[in-house]
Amino acid sequence: MNWLAQATILKVLWGSRAFGTSDADSDVDVRGICIPPRRYLIGLSHFEQSEDRTNDTVIYSLSKFVNLAMANNPNMLDLLWTRDEDILFIDEYGVELRNHRDLFLSQQVARTYAGYAESQIQRMETHYRWLHEPPSHQPTPEEFGAEPHQRGGVRFPNTHQERAFRAANKHWQNYQKWRAERNPERSALEERHGYDTKHALHLLRLYRMGIEILREGFVHVYRPDAKWLLQVKEGLFTYPELCVLIDDLKAELTAAEATTSLPPVPDRVKIEELLVSLHWNAMQSGRA
Repeated sequence: MNWLAQATILKVLWGSRAFGTSDADSDVDVRGICIPPRRYLIGLSHFEQSEDRTNDTVIYSLSKFVNLAMANNPNMLDLLWTRDEDILFIDEYGVELRNHRDLFLSQQVARTYAGYAESQIQRMETHYRWLHEPPSHQPTPEEFGAEPHQRGGVRFPNTHQERAFRAANKHWQNYQKWRAERNPERSALEERHGYDTKHALHLLRLYRMGIEILREGFVHVYRPDAKWLLQVKEGLFTYPELCVLIDDLKAELTAAEATTSLPPVPDRVKIEELLVSLHWNAMQSGRA
């Protein structure tokens, strides 16, 4: 796509380098937004995003970005509130979009940030169990009551037992895949601290950011608590202490949602007007 660079309206550092939690070995992740050529806006051609895995770069179409940001997707909101020092490129269309970023915030952040944090919790808990109580063997059908069938294969006594076997076998396969593909950095953290402290860093960051947004109406991408988060990664809390902290943050997020001044949902009409205006102006100027 030789048009992509010219069509880009915003490009920022993303991930740990934008959060202030990076180290010397951290990837340099980049995210951006573009207004694609007019054939993608009003013609039959379709474009949502471009991924450059070699350079850890993803560029979203403005339309896709707006829809995800309107749903209060945490990864998208980061692009709008990245601090100025971490903006790699921005033009007048990107400035206009960021000038209207408050339109996107709503009470939905309580659900989306908690949801992203919960996915980190689930992975962390699964890995914790695998570290401390790993499955000893691959499950067999016989352990779930299956008997040889006269036509070959096996027959389970009921559907429940068959499903239980399939779930146990899937768990075993996931465990083997995790063992074979463990990230060396994550593996070292787990061995040192007894759980994946990088997952802990991310989930605590997500809860804290969600609480801040609900209370302040602002997304602090570059973390004022970066030093504390890095201490979390280095094992500041035992696993039981972390679980208590998570419960406290869940309660704090619920309380912040109950008292927030943010609207229940973003103003779809105003956001659509912004999107149409940006697209129209880009086409009128020959940019798209």
